[in-house]
Amino acid sequence: MTTPRRPTTWVAGCLTAAALLVTSGQTPTQAGVDEGRCADRAPIRASALNRDGSMAGCSLVGRVVYAGRVSVVVPPPGMTVSGEGVGRHGAVPGLRVTNTGTGVRAVVGRAASGERVAHRGASAPACQDRTFHLEPGADPWVTSLRYSINLSKAPADAHRKTLVDQIKAANANVRKGRNTCGKPHLATPGAHYLGRSGVRPHITSSSSFVSCGTYDKKNVVAFGNLPAGLLGWTCNWSSGSTHLSAADILMDNGASMATRLPTNCLDIWDFEGVVTHEMGHVYGMAHTGSGSGHDNLTMQHELTPCSTYARTLGLGDWLGMKKMYGVR
Repeated sequence: MTTPRRPTTWVAGCLTAAALLVTSGQTPTQAGVDEGRCADRAPIRASALNRDGSMAGCSLVGRVVYAGRVSVVVPPPGMTVSGEGVGRHGAVPGLRVTNTGTGVRAVVGRAASGERVAHRGASAPACQDRTFHLEPGADPWVTSLRYSINLSKAPADAHRKTLVDQIKAANANVRKGRNTCGKPHLATPGAHYLGRSGVRPHITSSSSFVSCGTYDKKNVVAFGNLPAGLLGWTCNWSSGSTHLSAADILMDNGASMATRLPTNCLDIWDFEGVVTHEMGHVYGMAHTGSGSGHDNLTMQHELTPCSTYARTLGLGDWLGMKKMYGVR
């Protein structure tokens, strides 16, 4: 977990593109609907939803919607699923799909520039940068986040207890709004760690794709093989306009992260800092943007290697959480 794969830099996309909408009914037995046509279960390209009327009148629940190397499974009516992450290099956008009950809307993230952030010093200091973005339509958790950790595919050379401790710390970093700006603790609902578990997250991945699966009420942090350069990926499920209701995190089990940065660090990312970023997505935070200029914030789309700065929230990160959860 301490040897870099490649020196290139991956940049995760952010959900900023316009929505693509299909106004299809949700009951395949409606008059005029060809049941054979609705029986087609092939994956649907997100960009085709608004221009292809062939699915009108069909239920899309359980169908796979994809954009590039990212896909999600259409949730039940009244729910939204989104996938977003952070990494080292490339340009894989996030994807958000909402089932309104009368149609399915897909928001495809705009790919970032793919250029490495050369100097964090070129951006405003963390306690002066007020920038934040919330996940579109995301409402806060109204109950405690109850989560477990699955270490079955964790890096073999990583100490298990340290991984658990840093995941728990990352959750607290975001939930409590830990910062060096003198800001008070947030009023985010408490979190409960349920222990190590064999439950697998509803995220599937390989070296070429990542997918958010079907909805359940279990929240899991686990490890796996993510697309090249991706450090972490989060899938969120929310219930209509009421609240976030489930979230899973998948951390890459390659050699790009370390729980303790080496003295002669080169292209190694701080594990706790990356999990803190992903926990930001769990609690409803989005990336600060696809360009540079906010490189000292935890929710910047690209994290700087060889630094632990992302463990504490910048002012913008804290303000975003405060907008959703308030302060104590």
